Formats: sequence, C-alpha cells, structure tokens
Amino acid sequence: MQVMKPIYQDTYPVGKEWIYEVKYDGFRAVLNVTKDSVMLTSKNGIDLTTQFPEIITYCEQQKHVVEPHIPFSIDGELIVPKNALSGDFGLLQTRGRMKSTDRIGMTAAARPAVLMAFDLLIDAGKKQEKRRLTSRKQALQELIHSFEGHPAAIKYVDYHEEPGALLESVILHQGEGIIAKRASSTYKAGKQHHDWYKIKNWRTITAVLTAYDKENDYFHAQLADESGHFVPIGKCKHGMEEAERNTLTAFFRENGKSADNLLILPPAVCAKINCLGQADEELREPRFHRLSPSAAADDCTTKQAVIDLAQFPETVELSKLDKLYWQKAQIDKLRYLLYIRTVAPFMLPHMINREMTIIRCPDGIEADFFYQKHRPDYAPSFIPDTKALQCPDLQTLIWFANHGSIEFHAPFHQIGSDSPREIAIDLDPPADDALPLAIKAANLLKVWLDQMQLTAFIKTSGSKGLQLYIPLPDNQLSYEQAGTFTEALARLLVQQHPDLFTIERMKKNRHERLYIDYVQFGKGKTLPVPYTARIRTSGTVSTPLFWEEVNTGLTMDDFTIYTVPERIRQKGCPFASYEEARNSQKLDSIFHLV
Repeated sequence: MQVMKPIYQDTYPVGKEWIYEVKYDGFRAVLNVTKDSVMLTSKNGIDLTTQFPEIITYCEQQKHVVEPHIPFSIDGELIVPKNALSGDFGLLQTRGRMKSTDRIGMTAAARPAVLMAFDLLIDAGKKQEKRRLTSRKQALQELIHSFEGHPAAIKYVDYHEEPGALLESVILHQGEGIIAKRASSTYKAGKQHHDWYKIKNWRTITAVLTAYDKENDYFHAQLADESGHFVPIGKCKHGMEEAERNTLTAFFRENGKSADNLLILPPAVCAKINCLGQADEELREPRFHRLSPSAAADDCTTKQAVIDLAQFPETVELSKLDKLYWQKAQIDKLRYLLYIRTVAPFMLPHMINREMTIIRCPDGIEADFFYQKHRPDYAPSFIPDTKALQCPDLQTLIWFANHGSIEFHAPFHQIGSDSPREIAIDLDPPADDALPLAIKAANLLKVWLDQMQLTAFIKTSGSKGLQLYIPLPDNQLSYEQAGTFTEALARLLVQQHPDLFTIERMKKNRHERLYIDYVQFGKGKTLPVPYTARIRTSGTVSTPLFWEEVNTGLTMDDFTIYTVPERIRQKGCPFASYEEARNSQKLDSIFHLV
C-alpha cells in the first residue's frame, strides 16, 4: 500500500490534539515480516532487502520472540545514525547505490543502518490503519520492546507533547526537523489528509544569484571564497512568492548575458536560502527564504556560510574568530568553535547536571591558563545561576568555548547524588611514547570485565594515555564500593605484571612503569569528558575508541580537532550505546568482590 506522507508546513500546529516526533533524515521504508520472509521496501515500492542485510538478519533472529505478531508490517525511516536524533543522508545514499554484495556486507558491519519505526500497519495479520495513531504507536512500542539482541537494528520512535523542547533538541543534533501528527488520526495513503505535517530544521545562508536556467527555472547560487573569487554552491528553485519570482526572472531576462541555457549576471543579487546542508556544489533541499537587497555580494562568503550552516545559538555573539588558539597546529578560534558545535551532541550527555571544572585559555594554549569551577559574575542570564559551574545546553557550551574554555572536566556523579554513574580508570603512561603500556593494560582489563559480563568503554585521554569507563545504573553502587572494585582491578594488574604497571603515586618511584590511577576515581575527582580538546600543541582530543582500535597501531596524534569530526561521520561514536549499556549492566560480579 502507499504510505501516508507528511505535508510541508513552515510552523508546527499546537493544541492538545497534536503529538510530535523527530523527522529522521533517511529513506522512508516499510518492513514486512511473514513466517517465510522478511522484506524491506521503499515508499515507492523499490526492494531494499539486499541493500540493508543487517535489518533483515536482525529480524530473522527476532522471529522467535515476536511470533505472536507475525505477519506484521512497520512503517519507518531507514537511516545511518549520525547521532541520537539525526541520520547521515550522504552515507545512506552511498549505501543505496552499492551493487557488490561483499561491499554491502562490509559496510553494514562497519556502519550499520537502523530502521526508526514510527507506525504499525499490520499486526498479527490484522490491518491497523483504522486505529487511532496513539493506539497504533502503543502496539508498535510493545512489538519493538519485545525484540532482543543488541545493538538493535530496529528502534521505536517515541512521541512528545511539547514541540518547542523537541525542536530545540533536534537543532542541537542538527537533525532534519520534526513531524506534527494528530493523535486521533487514522492512517491514510498519500497526502489527502490534514493530520501529518513536517517542519524542517532549516539552516539559512545568504548567497549571490549569478545565473538563471531558462529551461528548468533554477537559479544558480555562489559565494565568495577566501581569495574573493565566487564559487558555485548549488541551485534553488522553490519557495519564492510568485510575484517576487516573476520580478527576479524578468531582471535576469533583461540584464543577463546568454550562455547556452543560462542567463548570467555579475555578482550583485543576494538571497537568503533555506537548506539542510551544502556539499559538493549542491544545496540539500534548498528553498528560497527571501531576497536580500540590503546584503552586499562581497559579504556572501564561504566562511559566513559555514558559520550559518553550523547553527550556533543566536544568544551567543561569536567574537575574534581569527585568533589562534593552537599556534603550532594552526587552529584558530573559528575552527575550534565549529569543532565544539559538531561534537556538542556527544559531549553534553556527559556534562548535564554535573558540577564542571573548566580550563580556560583566553589567549591560546601557549599563553596563561586558569581553572574555573564557579559561574563567572559577568555570565549572561542563560548560564545557570548557581555557585557551581554547570553546562546544561548548547548555548552554555558555546558561550564558554567562545570565552576560551578548552578543557571540560566532569565528576562521576550528578548534582544531588552521592552515587557514581560510572567507574573510571585512568591509565597514565610514563611518557608520550609509552602508549603501548596503556594499550596492554586496557586490553587486559577488557578481558577480565568481559568475563564479569561488564560492558566497558575506552577513550584516549587526549594527552598521553587511555581512560576506561564502566557505566553504572543509577544509585546502585556507592563510591566506596566502586572504589574497592577499581582498586582490586589495579592491584591485580600490578600483581600480574609488576615490571609494567604500578599504583605508586610518586613519579620518581614509578621507574618507567604505567601508573594505574584508580585514586583519580572518587567523589570530588574529575576526568576530561569525551571529545573535550586538551591543552596540547597538536590539538588533540579526548576521543572515544572502538575496542578493536586499541592495538599497537594506535597513536594519539590521529585524534585531533581536525580529524575527529570526519571520524565521527565515517565511523559513528563508540560511546553511542553508553546509556543503553548503563541500563543493562549486570553488577553481580562487583557485588561479589566488594
């Protein structure tokens, strides 16, 4: 059957009859599961089954636990997750074009797709379209939650009743937008309804319109690069009011110079264009916002477009963007702020509701720095008005970064709690070239923790060592219990390899051995949060790792402000399942030891 399609609208409807969901950026797909087959098809009926084998395999493995629901049909969005609320459409498109079964298999294993399920069309052979939406979603949630096995290839898309907060979260994650749905709506094919509306999370850039295509009515847009030359960034056609379009078209016809099918003008006419991104001389889903007669062509720069596409909070006025923060690595303030904006969705979950310690370098890392644990008196009103320094949201994080905050350190418990949310072990090599000692220690710990059925995560310190984390369910362990366990692990490592590892706090007594700093884990102590930059000349970052990366080829200089954003895009975040692991962690082995 044809799927129900949301209708574009500039703003979301409000009222008690509406609920709101994340609009994921991917391929609309329908999953059909019968006793004999599993099939994935696009909204246009194209078979996607062979392109996304990880979805099919997962469903086949789940049939025994969802047997009462078979046959069933799920409506959803197929994505390659970029973060919790967004997919990477470019990576998904690349997968969709693949033909080689081997290449598809390797890509599926390295960067698996996920079906974000938001509606239930058939359940136990019964059509569901006549049921109200909230009833269908409740049945869908029960179906999805009956699945076993992690990581899950199918996830339930929950709904929200407060659109403003949801849209704010989507903006943080730079997602596509939200969908407003009438809670009582039935499922209707196509767009013949007034029940589903999509609201886009537009990025708005100001560009110069330099050409008009007489054949397809598209306007060509350009921006001035660093040398002042105008370069193409894409084309735009839709969104302009008819009268405005007619005036603009007439201007090009009267003044444009003909070249093939184009009418070309020198850079002068500026317009604000909404889009979802820009790359490879293309704008993603461009839509005219309005003409901008007051804008000067020379001000329509690639640099400004990069800033606009990043969606920095309007409450923070960015300043002195050319200032060099890392002289040796040639990292200026703008690049640093763009880095922080990219990793914010991954950093903030480890910072929210914690008393932070920040290291500030207002004149760059080679100049003087200072520690800050309290809210500055001159902080704007949106910074939490508490004695302890807190960083609960994007605007606060960007404000501190704009004021020279380089390192962000967090304790292991949340405000108001005396229980740690994770166990952490700092593996501190004696020198920069002694990382192999930390690698060996981390892998030994991983073997033991696997045997204890404890899920552990690993990251670089961003300095010279590694830091191992074990997420804990809330209020299950005291600091004393967790500390006893951490000390036991450290002493066991030293006992087995006294020539390699030590728990000796005095540096002069370590004798080139790796220091297992279990003491750094405790109430009042802190460690760098994932993805924080460090005060190191090469611009290194405290970077989450996949366990298979913790080997002899590991080097700290591979993880910098320059490299980490693209690393996340290509590989995803190794800490993506951190909260999932927290909630499923089995602590029996810890309780047995302590």
